[in-house]
Amino acid sequence: MTEIEFWPDYGPGPLWRDGRAVVPEELGIPELLATQLRTWNAGYNESRAPIEGPGDSAWIAEGVELLRATRDALAPRTEVVVTEPWWGEEPTH
Repeated sequence: MTEIEFWPDYGPGPLWRDGRAVVPEELGIPELLATQLRTWNAGYNESRAPIEGPGDSAWIAEGVELLRATRDALAPRTEVVVTEPWWGEEPTH
């Protein structure tokens, strides 16, 4: 099973494998979802993630939905993991 990390960042993302950004379409993600992921990730800045403050709850909620949709699109061949608790679950790693 392939493991992908869900993590927004400046520039590429939010999908990563072995420290490198992954192009959503290369994973078989539908074009509409891939566009939504890129658009959402493009809106990233550190103030949106609750790193040193409350973050942007609407942006985080959209990320939770995109994470769910990504998992649905990739199941069962790919596991999408998180490393921060902001996505509504305990970090996988």
